Amino acid sequence: MKRCRAFQLETGQQVECVRSVCRGKGKILVGTKDGEIIEVGEKNAASNLLLDSHARGGIWGLTAHPTKELCITASDDATIRLWDLTDKKLLNKVCVGHGARCVSYSADGEMLAVGMKNGEFLLLLANSLKMWAKKRDRSHAIQDIRFSPDRRLLAVGSVENTVDVYDVSGGPGLNRLVYCSDIPAFILQLDFSADSCYIQVSTGDYKRQVFEVPSGKLVSDQAVIDRITWATWTSILGDEVLGIWPRNADKADVNCACVSHAGLNIATGDDFGLVKLFDFPCTEKFAKHKRYLGHSAHVTNIRFSHDDKYVISTGGDDCSVFVWKCL
Repeated sequence: MKRCRAFQLETGQQVECVRSVCRGKGKILVGTKDGEIIEVGEKNAASNLLLDSHARGGIWGLTAHPTKELCITASDDATIRLWDLTDKKLLNKVCVGHGARCVSYSADGEMLAVGMKNGEFLLLLANSLKMWAKKRDRSHAIQDIRFSPDRRLLAVGSVENTVDVYDVSGGPGLNRLVYCSDIPAFILQLDFSADSCYIQVSTGDYKRQVFEVPSGKLVSDQAVIDRITWATWTSILGDEVLGIWPRNADKADVNCACVSHAGLNIATGDDFGLVKLFDFPCTEKFAKHKRYLGHSAHVTNIRFSHDDKYVISTGGDDCSVFVWKCL
């Protein structure tokens, strides 16, 4: 056996390992360990990157830019990726060294917070994805992370049944102001109120709690809770979203939810690979909805774009990012 010809894969980034090759009609398709598909011309040896995607683990973190048609994803493959929703292409990516479980834009779109599987969290400059700060006060996975609307606070929820609240207005020192305790299980989702004074916490035992911030005091007065206006709603729990749960549903069947910026609809993702769209609020059991199939196995996260033009969903086993156009 002799080597006929060698090709250098020139894609503008390092190719770690080739896993699959297919030849036909003067072109060679190359699949890599990192999820890329590269087309190589046999005559001119030119490399064309057809697909650059997540690999080796589920995509868990998802956030949409507050004013632009961009989104960020975070994955167990230890990469953070910036996507253009209009052109459906990757704009930038960075390896953060460990699996990433959650990500969130600041209200002005200038900063990104990333929660890691090892308990660390990072703050990145959104345009360049360069590191601005990092901190680690937990030893297990960060499940959700969220900036307050006024950009002063950062809430970090972990599998250790805690929500840590940090002051991010004083620079990269990241002073921890308080941690919310008396949480019965690991954190699922976090949402700030519009005035940045409260945070709602969805937990792994399927209870929803509300805390004052930055005091960390648990709010038990339902009348107070009812008067709160939420800046976002990603919770799968509460009377407002009772109807998103199907008949005979296991508690773990619905994984994620997001209310549109107009406040008229809520999109959900579940363990069956379905993306569903409901009216919001959704207070009646087994509410009518539209359903969309594309993902395999579980949908891990879901968001509306800033103008509600798109719904973005991420997959666990399929390692895919789907962009759905809202008609």
